[in-house]
Amino acid sequence: MVSTGSDLATDELIPVYPSDGVGLRELMDRAHELLDIDIPVPPAAAGFRRILTVLAARITGLDVQDGGADEWFDRRDDVLERGAFDPGAVAAYFDRYRARFDLFHPERPWLQDPRLTAECDSRSGINKLTLERPAGNNQVWLDHHHDGEASPLDLTTAMFHLVAQLFYGPSGRCTARTVNGKKYANTTAGPLRRVISFHPLGRNLFESLVIGIPFLGRTNGDDRAPWEHDELPKDPLGVPPEPVGVGGVLTGLFRHALLLEPDPDRKKVVDAYFTWGWRQPHPEVNDPYLVYQANKEGEFYARRADSARDLWRDLDALLLNDVGVRGGGSRRPAVFGYAAECLPFDIRDGLRVRAYGFHQDGQTRDQQWFTSTTPAVLGTLFGDHETAGALSRARDAAERAEWHLQRALRNAWVAINDPSNGDGRPVRRESDIGQGPWPSAAAGRYWPRAEAVFWRRLRHRDFDDAARGFVNTATAVFDEVTEPAGHRPRAKRSIERARGFIYRALNESTPRDES
Repeated sequence: MVSTGSDLATDELIPVYPSDGVGLRELMDRAHELLDIDIPVPPAAAGFRRILTVLAARITGLDVQDGGADEWFDRRDDVLERGAFDPGAVAAYFDRYRARFDLFHPERPWLQDPRLTAECDSRSGINKLTLERPAGNNQVWLDHHHDGEASPLDLTTAMFHLVAQLFYGPSGRCTARTVNGKKYANTTAGPLRRVISFHPLGRNLFESLVIGIPFLGRTNGDDRAPWEHDELPKDPLGVPPEPVGVGGVLTGLFRHALLLEPDPDRKKVVDAYFTWGWRQPHPEVNDPYLVYQANKEGEFYARRADSARDLWRDLDALLLNDVGVRGGGSRRPAVFGYAAECLPFDIRDGLRVRAYGFHQDGQTRDQQWFTSTTPAVLGTLFGDHETAGALSRARDAAERAEWHLQRALRNAWVAINDPSNGDGRPVRRESDIGQGPWPSAAAGRYWPRAEAVFWRRLRHRDFDDAARGFVNTATAVFDEVTEPAGHRPRAKRSIERARGFIYRALNESTPRDES
């Protein structure tokens, strides 16, 4: 992809499918011809999809939600029936905010703060901007660059990491910034750090963006995205403005301030500033693409991203409330509320879900990012609470079977490796022996097979005795994992005794820990 400049509105900086690259203006004009954005960095894709949703809301007028839900859904149906964004509305929007999408604009670089050149003690380095690279004392993750080796980034890649850092950036130490005589060198985490984000997908990018616009209701306040403000934030030391409306909720919660530094030809990014953007916390607001679940105190928090957890295990949390958490509750993403149930039937029948996750801790440690997409089976389940409930029970049965499988393998390992086993004395504690290699090996075998069982039952809408199917899968995995040790009489006896524990999963009242 070759770009002629740094303006996201007009230059071919955004990869889409099926096309080489487009600017934002062309993307919105041709959204009905495009299948999807093609951003290979999941945290950047999750953030950029929110940005595109704001543009879609502005261009369609669906950001205006004061008339109530029924009126808004009627207007959304009209937009979907039109099948494309209005070219006149696209032109009007980008004409109004001309030059606000230029990465290197001297006064208003897109999603950046040009004041950092004067307010920061030093540059942060290009490695600090780039998620795959370690910077300072951070651990090596995907790339072995070091601070003395700072390869420049092309503009598209730099844009990816700019967006990803604004949404998923770390807390902790950062480049020192001085504002009004007060100097700080630490920051808090980005609004999406550690979480998994769920987005509806239609048959093309136009449908995906329109059905992804959340209905938030009446707005009382200034609904503007960062590039729509006429001025930069005047007091980063003060309380951030309350995020209201589509623009504020989706793009108004950034905690970091960044600035890209180009090479003389403005074709590469060679350095960057990375520091704090606000000292005071933002007012709390729920993101419409996140699942919220309750802790033991009844307080809700966004579901964490877990690279070991497949998307199908969260499907019921997108369809129903109060699933997946023992003794608590959960709230499905607002965008999958009754807004999804009001979609035209032809769009609902093809509806899929894209998940973007970034497995991180709350500070600087990044483990793995991932993305996953469901088949086009989900739309028919919105409003079908009977089937959705059966699906939820099947998912619970799969997790119950895996929990019993793990416990059975740990029991077998302890029994085999405890020298006091069988002589009439109490066995040693599991913590003294460890759980051994079997549980992790079993998880790698069980979950892909359980997923195949799940999708097969969902396709046929057959959830009768689903628990037994998952138990059979678990026992087959148990036998495979323990088979190398089963030739010794003592080991065989311990394995057989432990094996029976898996069948307790057929009893739905069996208590277990929730992950």
